[in-house]
Amino acid sequence: MSVSFDKLREALAGLSFAVEDGSEIAGRSIEVEAFSVEEGLKRASETLGVNISDLEYEIVEQGKKSLFSKKPFRLAVTVTGDIGVIHEESFQAIEGIDAAELLKKDVDGVYRVKITRVGLMVKVAVPKGKGQRVRVEDVLASIREKGITEFDKAKVAKIVRSAEEEYIKVADYEPDERNEGRVVIEISEDDMKAFMTLIPPKPLGRVLDIDDIMEALNEKNVIVGIKEDVINKCLEEDVYNVMTVIAAGSKPENGEDSKIVYNFRTEKKVHLEEDEKGQVNFKDLDLVENVVAGQLLATKVQAMEGRPGRTITNNLLEAKPGKDLDLVPGKNTELSPDGMNIIATINGQVVFSNEKVSVEPIYEIKGDVDMHTGNILFLGTVIVKGNVEDGFSIKAAGDIEIKGSVGKCLLDAEGDVNIKQGVMGKLGGTIKTGGSVWSKFLEQVTVIADKNVFVQDGIMHCRVDATEKVVCFGKRATIVGGRIRAGEIVNTKTLGSVSFTETIVEVGVDPKSRQRLFDLEKEQSKNEDSMEKLNTNITTLENQQKIKRKFTEEKRELLEQMLTSREELLVRINEIREEMDELKSYLKLLKTIGKTSVSKNVYPGVKIGIKDTYFDVANEFKYITFVLESGRIRMKKYEEIDLEELIGRKIR
Repeated sequence: MSVSFDKLREALAGLSFAVEDGSEIAGRSIEVEAFSVEEGLKRASETLGVNISDLEYEIVEQGKKSLFSKKPFRLAVTVTGDIGVIHEESFQAIEGIDAAELLKKDVDGVYRVKITRVGLMVKVAVPKGKGQRVRVEDVLASIREKGITEFDKAKVAKIVRSAEEEYIKVADYEPDERNEGRVVIEISEDDMKAFMTLIPPKPLGRVLDIDDIMEALNEKNVIVGIKEDVINKCLEEDVYNVMTVIAAGSKPENGEDSKIVYNFRTEKKVHLEEDEKGQVNFKDLDLVENVVAGQLLATKVQAMEGRPGRTITNNLLEAKPGKDLDLVPGKNTELSPDGMNIIATINGQVVFSNEKVSVEPIYEIKGDVDMHTGNILFLGTVIVKGNVEDGFSIKAAGDIEIKGSVGKCLLDAEGDVNIKQGVMGKLGGTIKTGGSVWSKFLEQVTVIADKNVFVQDGIMHCRVDATEKVVCFGKRATIVGGRIRAGEIVNTKTLGSVSFTETIVEVGVDPKSRQRLFDLEKEQSKNEDSMEKLNTNITTLENQQKIKRKFTEEKRELLEQMLTSREELLVRINEIREEMDELKSYLKLLKTIGKTSVSKNVYPGVKIGIKDTYFDVANEFKYITFVLESGRIRMKKYEEIDLEELIGRKIR
């Protein structure tokens, strides 16, 4: 275990050495090389056979250390006068000390004796753990070694007993200036550090104090970054012949560059979230980041000016200001009036490319909607170049356009839905739109359109609701199976099939209101059944309560719960009845009568509804239009429709 020179010196401070007159070697000089001043002085001391305190040195060549190499110090060391020679056997005794002994938890008490400006000072510290206390005779011997004979011995004994760890004066003394300690101050080449090396005093010489060090620093023009706490510690702990940094300048701090803080994910990564049950839907990849008009997309942070530095000689070191960045808006974005923010001007997908922020109103998928894309949620128009696989969903605030086919999926658009290849819903697909639906064919899918449904080939076994029109217009245009509802017109070439497949067509109604009425009727039927059961159970419990027969506290609480449930259910039944009456009145007042037109065949199994009147087709008809006249559904010659006007050129 390695131990610092300071600890070794302190541990060996009490050892005495045999000395002899060294006047013959006074003034002798040698040069030594070492990787520290401490090591160099030790080598010189061993070579010259003198104490380190009897040496003066000058750094001829500064040592350096780096990651891959190091360069030693070169010192010119001179022996001063009035020295004592240390015998070789004394060095052997010092080197034989076990350094580990110095690190024990049980430490003997220590003392210090110093000759200062004000006189002879003594400080005694208590031992640690089971260490030995300081002995009075050891302190007295140390004082005599410094050449002082006249002092207050009784006061020394009192100091040893109290061990207050404070310096206390025990004698007046006029120190010999020739023997006092010395300090060497060295300045780094860049004027950023000052190094102090303390030289111990000779016998009858005083130790240096903080004023001596400050005076030496002042002579070197060191006035900035002085570490007085470090200086005081070195003086207190007698850190001799060790180069210590006691002043440090402040380096300039260059200003931080301007930067841009983005309020969205600049890297498109899969973002999965757990639901309340801790499950993860791996189809919700959240790859599209939607923004709305007026949303803050990016903010510029101003560049900083920087902070200048100072050398230890108080020379100013200039700092470089941070570099400024330009905040450049991209497509469909704009700068805020102060030029510090980028703001979206439209709804859509935020895109970060070439250090620019843009908002795209269209989200284009070059392939299929599958596990690579996940479900799509976009505040604009979605274009899919491929197919939409089973189990996925697309929700868009604009239109949805699909170049391929659609499986058992959910398509939900505030605008139109245009499907080039058609839909195979497999009794589970759903299409909702705030506009119209265009498709090559629809099979086993639910369609709810706020406007129209236009299909080229056929609608097979679907549930279709359109506020305005449902039109099949291609060469094989067929509606077969399921239920079709339209507010104005249903038009097709073939209706039903030769196998008498049940097909229901309703016109002249508001599909949403009709569906709402249907849902309310189902709910009302369930509520009435529940009310009947509640009344039966309540009557049974009330009868038991009257005769007080086996009517427990649990039954009383159950009766109260049933009575409360009946009141709540009764309120709901009345609410539904009122809403149903309003819907029925609204449907009767609708001015649109509606009609169903078939340019080729209508087969038995078809049920035609116009407003609240229905007609079951029992025979095959051709080239016919069903209308409502005088409260009855009548058949008229097929009425041609203007496909150009109805459908336009979107699919044609």
